[in-house]
Amino acid sequence: MKRNPLLLAAAAVLSGCATLVHGPFQDVQIDSNPPGATATVSAQMSQRGPLFIDGDKQTVTTPATVRLKRDNNYRIEVSKPGYKISNAQVVSEYDWFWAQLSCGPCEAVGALPTYDMTERSWPVRFAQAAFYEYPVGAVRAIGRATRLLSPDALLGNAFKLKQPDAGYFENWHALGTAEVTATLEPLDR
Repeated sequence: MKRNPLLLAAAAVLSGCATLVHGPFQDVQIDSNPPGATATVSAQMSQRGPLFIDGDKQTVTTPATVRLKRDNNYRIEVSKPGYKISNAQVVSEYDWFWAQLSCGPCEAVGALPTYDMTERSWPVRFAQAAFYEYPVGAVRAIGRATRLLSPDALLGNAFKLKQPDAGYFENWHALGTAEVTATLEPLDR
């Protein structure tokens, strides 16, 4: 049987590494200050669409580790008697490190920071938009379009969970445990 080298090369480019490295679930450490609070974890949306939203709500006592789907955004409500209810989030982000070669670099470029240029002069704002913002957006769009070809993204493996305000390189390898800490304020009596 003769194999087509072009077909083999296309399969190598379009396949990802995420399935080999990690599956569709990731551990998330939930903690509170003070400890011993009740945390309710519920999914908000899925990166793969509304049919893939995790319908299970999990209720744990902090500190605890829960296993969540990598492709879902989660809302965590932390409560304890005598304290105000606190909310936290865990968001799903495309894991460009383990993604396939076709859209991984595009997703990395698309995640570059944006800059506030409102105080700058009009020519500087125009140059920044024309030579930075628009190309970054175009490359991001190409990466998201080619993500449709990724088996790992379709399976939900090519994502990682992190806090919304976490840095660009937070859990960059997507192999660690994401951590969420909620601070509870006492009720005014």
